[in-house]
This record gives sequence, structure tokens and C-alpha cells, in this order.
Amino acid sequence: MTGARNTMANPHDYNAIRNAISLYCIALDTKDWPLLEKVFTKDVFAQYPFNDDPILGVDALSKRIQQRLKPVTTQHALTTQHLIITPSSSSPTAKATTYFTGVHLGRGKWEGQQVTAYGKYVDELVCVEEDVAETEAGASGIWKIDKRTVTFFGRVGEEGVMTGEE
Repeated sequence: MTGARNTMANPHDYNAIRNAISLYCIALDTKDWPLLEKVFTKDVFAQYPFNDDPILGVDALSKRIQQRLKPVTTQHALTTQHLIITPSSSSPTAKATTYFTGVHLGRGKWEGQQVTAYGKYVDELVCVEEDVAETEAGASGIWKIDKRTVTFFGRVGEEGVMTGEE
């Protein structure tokens, strides 16, 4: 039984990971961009459908998301999720697949119209030791996304809302 214990994930880490992924949606919907530094590692590698090339680093990612969402009000919801944690005595890692629905509400000439994105986030997370006060109770540390790939299953509605044309 002792050997099995070394391969068990900390059950508190599951909630800490869910909270890290959820914080991303809160940052986007409230346009509280500094929150993204609590979601992603400094050197995050991210691939988004709206960007041809990978985005490297949380600062570049934050800037690109701000540009993309400037003309709209958003509401992101997370649904189906699958988490796999790889325990480690030094630093555990995790993989998460999370389905999302992102509603983008138009402004200006697009008031009353929307485009809704259906897709998934595929994330690789690392557990880092940072501000202990912000650690989920009982978790191994603070979980952050180190690699993210976003895929759309489909988009429905008026794409013009994303242009910001008045």
C-alpha cells in the first residue's frame, strides 16, 4: 500500500486546477487582464484559432486577447471536463480538456447581435510555489497553465460583432 500512495494525486489539486481554468473565464468576462498572470505561467505557449502563429508568454497572450475582445462583451461558460494529474515529489503536472461556450455580444452597430463559440481548451498545467496565501486549501501549490491549445467545434451567429465597427 505504501507504493500506491506515491502514485496518488492530491485530491485537492483537482479543485485548484478547476479554479485556475475558471479564473481565465472571469478575467475575460470582467476584462480584468492582470488576472491572466494568475492563470498562465510567464512563458506560456498558447495556440488560438484567431492567431496563425503560437503566442509565447503571458504578456503577449494578454495583449492579443485584449485586442480580440475589445469590441465585445463576453460570457464564457465551462462544461465537460477531464483532468489527469501526474503526481511527483518535486512538482506535479496535469492535463485538462475543458469544453466551453463563449458568447460574444456586439456593441455599436452590432448591439443586439452575438456570435457564440463552442470549443475546447486542452491545457498542460504545472504546480508552482508562489504566494502561499493564494493556494487552494490542501492543494500541492498554485496551478498554472503552461501550454494551451484552443479548438473551435463551431461558431454560430454574426461574426461582424468581432470587428468592432461602430
